Amino acid sequence: MPRQKKSNAELLLKLPWGISAGLGVIAFAALRWGVPVWAGTDNSRLMFSKGIVPLAPLPLLFFGVFAASSFWFSRYRRRLVDGQTSLESLRNTPWKQFEFLVAEAYRRQGYQVEFSLGRGADGGVDLTLRRDGRISLVQCKQWKVFSVGAPVIREIFGLMTAENADEAIIVTSGKFTRDAQDFAAGKPIRLIDGPQLLALVQSVQTQPAITAAPSDLAGADTACPSCGQPMVLRTSKRGANAGNQFWGCSTYPACKGTRKFANSDI
Repeated sequence: MPRQKKSNAELLLKLPWGISAGLGVIAFAALRWGVPVWAGTDNSRLMFSKGIVPLAPLPLLFFGVFAASSFWFSRYRRRLVDGQTSLESLRNTPWKQFEFLVAEAYRRQGYQVEFSLGRGADGGVDLTLRRDGRISLVQCKQWKVFSVGAPVIREIFGLMTAENADEAIIVTSGKFTRDAQDFAAGKPIRLIDGPQLLALVQSVQTQPAITAAPSDLAGADTACPSCGQPMVLRTSKRGANAGNQFWGCSTYPACKGTRKFANSDI
């Protein structure tokens, strides 16, 4: 029960502030003018109305507090994105703020973003993205040391299938194991590692603040030359370049764009 109460509060905080403000106005109007109209001349209803009308300002105040908090929260997320300066600053972002950072970055790309409201800890989904009729499930992994392995990818892929989502996106400030990359290959799964996330954040900053060292950005300029989506590091499995790595579009097979990897002969 306490977790549900927390989720309801988080829901109001994460909704656009105008929704909370509108709910407050509607509740105030209903109590201040709607109840007296409903009461009419009925004595029992009139008594009820006299007790309710003085309470009309309370929901206005209640929702007003959440509207103000939501407004502040949206400004905080914007500052969180615009304030990133390097791959190191991304990796030093606390885990909950990391989720907010990813949410704001995708919101600026034109996605409608829904928070999981506690579902991430239990269900493996932190964010749900909607755009152009497509649904994407996002899992955020703020791991500084460990690489994200195949079990995590399998879990989100299973959830994507169960919920009939169009794709799954796993975002980490670190990197992915080779097994994770191999499992995701050919599936509607996007793997966004630290350098790719840095590139994504940089592309949506309204006041660019990134001053990363070249070593931070090595391989980060991986926007697909064909469609502009982030790219993932893949390994050629056949032909003359078998065993060499290259950047392939994360939306493959829908898009087959590639870029040369710095240490590859492809």
